Amino acid sequence: MTILLSIILGLGLFFIIGIAARATLRAAAPARHKPMFRDMPLTASFGLAVIFFYVLVASLAPAIALYGEGEVLGAQYLPWAAPHYLGTDKLGRDMLTRLIYGARNTVGIAFATTALAFVVGSVLGIWAALVGGRL
Repeated sequence: MTILLSIILGLGLFFIIGIAARATLRAAAPARHKPMFRDMPLTASFGLAVIFFYVLVASLAPAIALYGEGEVLGAQYLPWAAPHYLGTDKLGRDMLTRLIYGARNTVGIAFATTALAFVVGSVLGIWAALVGGRL
């Protein structure tokens, strides 16, 4: 009899705690979930699309580029034409290929610079908070 009573009381307590937890979570949750990308201004959406495209081109450079990174094709200063869509440089390298491979360096440098700024800003912000705002 006592085992049955303790099981019933345990289940009742578990049920009451569950209801209270659900009510607390509903009260703490935001009223409605706003999709971040739908409410974004058009300029921000365009900027994110450009950044995404740039990172995609940089990461897929070996698959996208028509020629090798340092491949010399022979003729210098070829005009814009079908095999060389942006022409060639003074050494005979394809300019479109050089731009595609150059995107890898640019994305890497931008990422490293942003990470460094984040770390320095975080350290200075924490330090300012610890000393009371006096740097």
